This record gives sequence, structure tokens and C-alpha cells, in this order.
Amino acid sequence: MHETHLIQPIIDGISEHAQKEGAKKVSKIRLKVGEFTGSKEDSFKETFAVLAKGTIMEDAQLELTFFPGTRVEVVSFDIE
Repeated sequence: MHETHLIQPIIDGISEHAQKEGAKKVSKIRLKVGEFTGSKEDSFKETFAVLAKGTIMEDAQLELTFFPGTRVEVVSFDIE
């Protein structure tokens, strides 16, 4: 789960923003993931699921787009 250091700040940031908006849950998250992070789609999604457990993102659909880069960017997220 080497993706933890990439994913945890995203979970923290989205949670904080969604709660300020009064959201009960986050239903979908779109991320751009740099290919040079060494992350693979399956392991990224598995790590996200583990870290999101117990948060308002627990059941969120995760949509990943890979690009030539070294970071992870939040494109958008849907709240309810």
C-alpha cells in the first residue's frame, strides 16, 4: 500500500471540503494519477477503499485517469 501517502491527503482534503458544504456522502471522485508515481489502478483503488472506510467517501466510485506526471490531482467529486 505504498499509495497511502498519495491518497490520505486527498481523502482529508475532500472530507474537509465536503463537510463544509454539508454533504452526507461523496458519491464519485475523479482523479488524475501520474504514471511516474508507480501506482497501478487496482492497487490504488484497493488502498483508497481501505483508507476511505468509515468516512463519507466509503462507497464513492473512484474514476482514475493516468497521465505522464508525478502527482495525483483531484479533478472533481460529487457530493450528496
